[in-house]
Amino acid sequence: MKKSFIIFSLLSLMSCQSFQSSFESLGLVDEDPNAPVELDQSYESFLDSKWKIPSSKPLINFDFFAENIEANKFFALAGSTLYVINDKVLNGFDYSTGELKNSFELETNRIMSGVTVGYNSFVYSDADGVIYAHDLNSGNLKWQRELQDVVLSEVLITSTSVFVQTSSDVLYGLDLQNGQILWSKSAQAPLLSIRGTAYPIFFEGLVFTGFSNGRLAAVRAIDGIQLWEKPISRLKGSTELEKLMDADSPAIAINEDIFSANYNGSLTRFNIRTGEKIFSVDLSTSKPFVLYRDRITAINITDELIGFNAINGTEVWRNQKFKNREITEPVLYEDKIYFGDLEGYLHEIDASTGMITGLTSTDLKAIKQLEIFSDTLVVEDVDGAISGFDLK
Repeated sequence: MKKSFIIFSLLSLMSCQSFQSSFESLGLVDEDPNAPVELDQSYESFLDSKWKIPSSKPLINFDFFAENIEANKFFALAGSTLYVINDKVLNGFDYSTGELKNSFELETNRIMSGVTVGYNSFVYSDADGVIYAHDLNSGNLKWQRELQDVVLSEVLITSTSVFVQTSSDVLYGLDLQNGQILWSKSAQAPLLSIRGTAYPIFFEGLVFTGFSNGRLAAVRAIDGIQLWEKPISRLKGSTELEKLMDADSPAIAINEDIFSANYNGSLTRFNIRTGEKIFSVDLSTSKPFVLYRDRITAINITDELIGFNAINGTEVWRNQKFKNREITEPVLYEDKIYFGDLEGYLHEIDASTGMITGLTSTDLKAIKQLEIFSDTLVVEDVDGAISGFDLK
C-alpha cells in the first residue's frame, strides 16, 4: 500500500509538471515581470581587488526590539581618507590601502544621515532630529542643534554654512562654526510621500533642493531668500499613489541651467536665474542622475538606464539589461558610469552610448554605495563590508 502511494505521488507530480510544461509551451504561464534580469556574463572584468574591510555586524542579532535605522549615506570621502560610521565611532581609513588611520567617538549611534566631511568638519544627524558638528582634526564636538524633524539625506557643508533638509520638507541654513540657525524655508508637504528627501546642492551662491511636493526651489544661501520655486512635472493622475511626485534626486547645475527629476514625473531643465522651464520629458526616478558632456544618464524606477540629450531632452539610448536588479546610484568617472546591483556585481557602461563595457563579480552581498577617487573604486554592501578595487 505504501509503495502504491509513492508511485501515485510520483505519477501525480510528473503529471503536474507535464501539465505546467504544456501551459508554458502554449504561452499561458507568464514569467514574473518584476524578476531581476539575468546578466550576460561575457563581459570582461574591469577591476582588480585591492583591500577589504569586513563587516562589523554580528552573524546573529538577538536585539529584536532595536530601532530599525538605516543611514542614507554609508561612508564619505575626503581627500585620501574614507570615513565610515561603526556604531558610535567614526573610523578614517586610507583610501589606497584600507588601513585604519584614526577614530573619533560620536555623540550617538542612532545616526540617520550618515556622515558628511568638509571644511575641517564632519557632520551627522540622529533619529531625534539633532544635528552634530565635530572638528575633523581633534574629533571634538563643536556644536549640536535640535531641529523640528529628522534629516534623512546627506548634509551639505560649505565654507561658512551647513544646509540640511528634514523629512517634513524644511530646508535649514546653519552657521558652520556655532550651529546657529540662520534661516529656514518650508514647503507644503503632500498627504502621501516616499520615505526620503533630496540633499541640497550649492551653486554660485544659491542652494537648490527638491521637495516631496515635486517642486524645485532656488534659495539664496546667505539669507534664505527664495528666488523661485517651480514644479518639476505636472500632475498625471487622480489617486494618492498617482500623485506621488517626490523630488528625491539631487539637482545638477551647470552654467545657466539646472536639471531636476522626480518620482512619477519628469526630467526637467530650468534656467538657473529665472526658473523658466526649457524642456521637460517623462521620467520616474528617485535616484541621482549624472551629466557627461551633452548626455544625462538616469535610472528609472524599474532600473532601466536612459540617456537623454541635455540640450533638448530627447531620448538617445535606453539600456534594459539591468531591469529590477536594484542597482545603486550611478557614479561618473572620466567617460564611464559605474554602479552595483543586488547580487554584488559591479558594472561599467559608456557614458555617451550606454553600452556595457565591463562586469566584475565580487564576494560582496547587495551593493549599497560606491565611490571612485584616483582610479580606486570603493564599494559597501548591505552588511557593511567595504572593498577597494583598482580600475584596470
